[in-house]
Amino acid sequence: MYYQPFSYENNAHDARPLQQVLREIAKAINDEFQAIHYYTRLAELAPSNQFRQMILGIRQDEIKHFHWFSRAYHELTSKYPPITLGVQLPGSFKRGVHDSIKDEQETVPLYHKIASQVQNQQISQRFLRAAADEQRHAQIFSQMAAGI
Repeated sequence: MYYQPFSYENNAHDARPLQQVLREIAKAINDEFQAIHYYTRLAELAPSNQFRQMILGIRQDEIKHFHWFSRAYHELTSKYPPITLGVQLPGSFKRGVHDSIKDEQETVPLYHKIASQVQNQQISQRFLRAAADEQRHAQIFSQMAAGI
């Protein structure tokens, strides 16, 4: 049986799937943007330098993801992604850590979904790498939660 690879450019019916994936990438970009600011505040609330350094390391990963995803969005659209301001910052370290565990875990399936839907192998690999980072972040936050 002849197999034609899925291509957004060659199929008029593909505009809908492309628009959906672009919405998901835009969501991922905004989630990363918010995480950067959230973790900045969480690091300020950290009760120890060890926790602060761990959070700042996670924040660096989120900055990297933000840049990767923004670049991917631009490659696919020739436009810059829409960024939504208005991050709800943590009020306490303990609550912030628990919310971070949940957020990091919920992000993984979205990144896997995007990776499976994009045609560009480099973009797909970056989303898979980010998903692995998010899983690692959830483990780090879980360790922090056990230590508070």
